[in-house]
Amino acid sequence: MEKKLYSTVRFVQSSDEDYNRIEAVFSGLRTWYCEGNAQPVIDYLSDWDDEENELTAEEPMIAKMGDTRYADENGTYTLLYNSTIGGCFLLYREATETEIDWHNDHAK
Repeated sequence: MEKKLYSTVRFVQSSDEDYNRIEAVFSGLRTWYCEGNAQPVIDYLSDWDDEENELTAEEPMIAKMGDTRYADENGTYTLLYNSTIGGCFLLYREATETEIDWHNDHAK
C-alpha cells in the first residue's frame, strides 16, 4: 500500500497582505460570523498551486484542535480554517503522480 503525499498550496495568516480580503470573502458581508464562502477562497488560493509546493506525508493541519475542513466542489483541494489561533487558512491537495515520483527519487 502506497502512502499518500500531500501538497501544501498556501498558508495564510493575519500578518499576510491579502488576509483581510480573504477573511472578508470567507465570512461574507454579514455582521455576524459566517463560514459559508469557502469555494471562492479555495478558487483564489489555488492560484498559488505550482511546482514549489511543500510535500508532506502527514495530512496538513493548522493546529491540533479547531481546524474546520471545507472540500473543493471540484474534488481537488481542501481548505482548512482555524479561528482559535487568530484566523488562519491553509489550502492543500493530494500530491500528483509526478510530485510523488520526484519526492521518492529525492528522498533517498
